[in-house]
Amino acid sequence: MIEPLQLGTPFFLVGICGAGMSSLAMLLRSIGMNVRGSDIENCGFEAKRLASLGILVMSEAEAAGALRNDEILARSSAIRPDNVVLVAARGIGSSVLHRTDVLSAVASQYFLIAVSGTHGKTTTSGMIGYALAKQGFFPTICVGGHIRGFDQAFPPEGTQQKQIQGRAIMVLETDESDGSFLKFHPDVAVMTNIDRDHLGAYGDKFSNLASAFAQFARQCAERGGLTIGCGDDIEVARIVQALPRHVLYGQEESNQVQIDYRVQDNTAMVAREGTMRSFAMKRGDEKSYLNAVAACLACEAAGVPFAEALSVLEGFPGMERRMQLLANHNGTLVLTDHADHPTEIRATLQAVSVRYPGRSVILVLQPHRFSRVRMCLEDYGPALAGVSRVVLLDIFPAGETTECPEELNERLRESVKTAVGDSLVPRMPVDQMLDVLRVSATWGDVVLFMGPGDVNKLGLRFCGLLTSGNTVQYQTTTPLEGCTKQEND
Repeated sequence: MIEPLQLGTPFFLVGICGAGMSSLAMLLRSIGMNVRGSDIENCGFEAKRLASLGILVMSEAEAAGALRNDEILARSSAIRPDNVVLVAARGIGSSVLHRTDVLSAVASQYFLIAVSGTHGKTTTSGMIGYALAKQGFFPTICVGGHIRGFDQAFPPEGTQQKQIQGRAIMVLETDESDGSFLKFHPDVAVMTNIDRDHLGAYGDKFSNLASAFAQFARQCAERGGLTIGCGDDIEVARIVQALPRHVLYGQEESNQVQIDYRVQDNTAMVAREGTMRSFAMKRGDEKSYLNAVAACLACEAAGVPFAEALSVLEGFPGMERRMQLLANHNGTLVLTDHADHPTEIRATLQAVSVRYPGRSVILVLQPHRFSRVRMCLEDYGPALAGVSRVVLLDIFPAGETTECPEELNERLRESVKTAVGDSLVPRMPVDQMLDVLRVSATWGDVVLFMGPGDVNKLGLRFCGLLTSGNTVQYQTTTPLEGCTKQEND
């Protein structure tokens, strides 16, 4: 851990428009630091959002010649060693730190509620922060995503934040993909699940990944903290039950807090210590109800009554890029979602079927990371059951490389074809694909653009085509699948 930061410390963030880095930039700005950064794409929506807060976003070419050696340069694991800005910073002797080192230095000053897990971290973290904010706590919410219509994630410097044990509250989404979540020692730890993902950072062994989660939980216990875990996950239950202060939630009867999800009306009953409460979320689904109960337990640990937190989260607006509605044009719905891992894909498609029953789903899927696809190759096809049509884009590398990307993409396509048959749309240029979708989409269809990469941009382009009735006005000579923009999960 680095020393506590001094007010006005200058920071330069590489890849500042990525979800995790953008969040860090806004956090540093909110506590009085001087912040600027660079990104491959410095003119998009996120760059404009940062600029509105007084954070300059430069192109990488411009940044490489404009660095100052008094700045601390922060980078994520997605930034390659040969990145031009990183090379330039080292050339002038700048201090270079991983984003998690900076974040842990800031977080050490707060009462820390940290959320871990393979799936559901962003939504659960957003729910905790949202509920605490609505209860007047003014927490600092450091999450790899944005709560829809909510702009209080980083209270301005000088805001009177409610304190616990003499510290304001921070809600933090951690990252297990590179083991960096072990740099945090939370007062409240939430563990949603442990799935086979990012195993490359753990010697390709699931047992090593599980051991890291166990260490994360112990670091909370060593502070006398509370660990909240989903007892439906065998590994989570094993880890959490061994701790002195813990609570398990989930759908199984063995949990201390039980959720009975009712798919027929998309509501839930929550049972705890002999009492039952009804719970109906405006934008709920099975996984959302589980995440919400975890969030309410975390809020309770911070002083918000459990029932009051439940009431607040009935109106939770959702996270951007989590089943987010982009357009409703003549009965054709266009959604965007961040899911990529087969477990997440299956859960999202199930949620779509509940929220929009009886509608045909057209899925534009951009798989994410060569390592993930290789690990889960045979799981993608079965996860797509029930989809009317599947448009499968090439894998978004997210900074990774592999010897034969064409071969891996073809293997994935063959695996999906085996599972979904003729529902898999033949390969075609992106511009042609968008025009085919525009012509073929009819009333009642749900067109879902899915993946953590830049597939969301295709969704926005498609909305423009759908509402204008025009064909694609330009040719895409380089497929979207060939992009190498750094992007955090």
